[in-house]
Amino acid sequence: MYDEDNKSETLKGIFIKIVLVVLFIFVLMMLFPTKGFVTNYVDEKVAENSSMDNFNNNLLAMATAGSGYFTSSRLPENTGDKVKMTLGEMYDNKLLVKFSDSNNKTCNNKKSYIEVTKEEDEYTMKVNLSCTDKEDYIMLHMGLDGKAFPSTSTARCEFVKNLDDAWSYGDWSSWSTKKIIQDGTNQVQTKVSKVQTGTKRVSHNSVIEKNAIKVYYNGKLVYVCTSNYDNAGTYDNMVTCKKNVVTYTDEPVYKNVTYYRSRSKTLNSKADIKWSNCDDMSLINQGYVKTGNES
Repeated sequence: MYDEDNKSETLKGIFIKIVLVVLFIFVLMMLFPTKGFVTNYVDEKVAENSSMDNFNNNLLAMATAGSGYFTSSRLPENTGDKVKMTLGEMYDNKLLVKFSDSNNKTCNNKKSYIEVTKEEDEYTMKVNLSCTDKEDYIMLHMGLDGKAFPSTSTARCEFVKNLDDAWSYGDWSSWSTKKIIQDGTNQVQTKVSKVQTGTKRVSHNSVIEKNAIKVYYNGKLVYVCTSNYDNAGTYDNMVTCKKNVVTYTDEPVYKNVTYYRSRSKTLNSKADIKWSNCDDMSLINQGYVKTGNES
């Protein structure tokens, strides 16, 4: 009987030790994760941060392009008025190059937009970006007396663009009949006008007609055209008396006269220089390049 009780106590002690060992191993696993667990956890966090950085960079790129585009001439005029440009329209206007989200998908061209509103005491610009990984927006503010929204970039760079050769012109001279030849320094305009140079006498022929006069001569009825008519004479029957008449008028004589006028011109070659945030894609898309100067 004693041996059986002692054996039971021994088995019970072994079971308790096994349970304690299992619990100890479980606690160690909780306190010290496996290498695979740690690697997966870190990868997930890195992917999260990378996704957030990519979204923020895309959002700031939109804001930067909008800050350069919505200057005073493109702002709404009345309080409460809004102007809006979608991401697709920004692509069409070459304000941005196309970008992708963290899932390598293009963001929504219609749900992503910039909207500028005129408030009572300021302008606000909402920049909304809608992608497959996230949707969010930021707000920019500008006073009513401002000319551009503040840049989202703190660094400012110098951009330069070589302009096409352009002519600058002086004032036109008075019109003159003196002939002027166009060359590299003169721009010439001509016009043709009719000018009266004198008069000329012009003849006009016409015919006067009249019935012959009835006359009784020696008891007989006759018809007479008087001597001032071409068919003057006496006729037995009724006739029409006729005569040709010539009249004269003085009419003006014209000729075409060419007039000339000119203005001097100068060929200018120059470059346009602008300062803006260093990642201003609106300037880069317009052909500006960075000079390397920063402030």
